[in-house]
Amino acid sequence: MSDRLRVAAIGVVIDIEIADRGEAFLDRVRAAWADAATSSEGEPEAVVADRSELDDDAALAMLSTDVTLAALAARRGADLWMLHAAGLADHDGNVVVLSAASGTGKTTAARHLSRRFAYVSDETVAITAHGEVVPYRKPLSVIQPDSPHKLQVAPSAIHASHPLPARPRVARIVVLDRRPDGPEAPEVEPLDTATALELLAPQTSYLSDAPAPLHLVRHLLDATGGAVRVSYREVETLDATIDELLATPKVGDAARPRTQATSSAEGLEETVVSEAIRGYQRTPVVDALDLGDGRLAVLRRCAAGSRLHVLDGIGPSVWAAAPGRTIDEITDEVIAEHGRPDGADPAELVDAAVAQLIADDLLRAAEPQT
Repeated sequence: MSDRLRVAAIGVVIDIEIADRGEAFLDRVRAAWADAATSSEGEPEAVVADRSELDDDAALAMLSTDVTLAALAARRGADLWMLHAAGLADHDGNVVVLSAASGTGKTTAARHLSRRFAYVSDETVAITAHGEVVPYRKPLSVIQPDSPHKLQVAPSAIHASHPLPARPRVARIVVLDRRPDGPEAPEVEPLDTATALELLAPQTSYLSDAPAPLHLVRHLLDATGGAVRVSYREVETLDATIDELLATPKVGDAARPRTQATSSAEGLEETVVSEAIRGYQRTPVVDALDLGDGRLAVLRRCAAGSRLHVLDGIGPSVWAAAPGRTIDEITDEVIAEHGRPDGADPAELVDAAVAQLIADDLLRAAEPQT
């Protein structure tokens, strides 16, 4: 015999199935997932069973991981930015997104700030192209010094006075940088788009599966005033900084320019297919984004899921000129765009750039027809 609890996770209805552990364990699951419970009817989009081979504490902790993975897989390919982050909303529904690698203070920040803000998530903040935030009110996973497993606690059990607003929207995106030797008063550093992408792409689930993902991320960064990095030492010092960040203008209702973003991604695929068989070929990429400062962000698939490259110098020009051209022809294109460099051989510079692009698996030498 089994019991089921239905929860909402990143807009996905998931049934948690508990088999023969007794009423006490079922009560613990219900209490931990109380803020994510839903009365939605119909078939669930996924079913997650507790790990029967684990003891109760381990099984309860593992449910957070398993439900998260099931929800992320179900939303794979959606027009969403699924960022590994904590989210807190003020009473107007403005959400500050706090991104950080696991174990670097994200949940601690979420727990502290939920004294004053509504809890959105401490695991994944999903943001639509319109700036709407899809809640994932999973249990807080709190480290216990005397246990190998994190304690699973419903956020409302800690701070029940801040209900989630009806329509939360992203207001600011923050990269947390908590260090023992960090500044006593938090320091806020604006991040350019390239740096933000380099820091946030590794914290994004299924980035390569979203439509024109680099364009989506840039749109949301632009709409929220750009990402910032907050360096600090103790979480108790964050409150005034978060208040200041939330006081800035919020994202508008206009959707991102889908035509431009989609045609960009499609054009990349078409270029790969139609390239001549002489010279060099670009390898397939998911998306490419002109950063507006001479640099180009390129996202490609890899064994780990995705990899972001930021091309600078002559790199973008070489990558753009390479399909179907020889080294000499690429060099001519680069000289026509940038002019001849002082005190350097342009052919050597182009050759080095091509070698780097090949090493990064962004170019390959074309195979002649037989």
